[in-house]
Amino acid sequence: TIYFIERSTDEGDPYYPVPNQENQDLFQKYKEMAEQEEGVSFVGRLANYKYFNMDDAILNALELFDKDTAAMFDNNAEESSVVESE
Repeated sequence: TIYFIERSTDEGDPYYPVPNQENQDLFQKYKEMAEQEEGVSFVGRLANYKYFNMDDAILNALELFDKDTAAMFDNNAEESSVVESE
């Protein structure tokens, strides 16, 4: 169980980008750079350059984990079936 309270304020540093064209262009630039990083996964609010409620941020991380590890589990299943069939 995760219990978290977050209160927004207009004081201090802005933690989330304002959804305007300038920030969308910047996000696209970051996304293209991130896609060039092999073996690295970016997840959550910063990776998506938008605000997520905490439950959505956790779901985003879990879905990315499933996507990133799917091939690993598929390979293990194939290896197991090869060993069993020999």
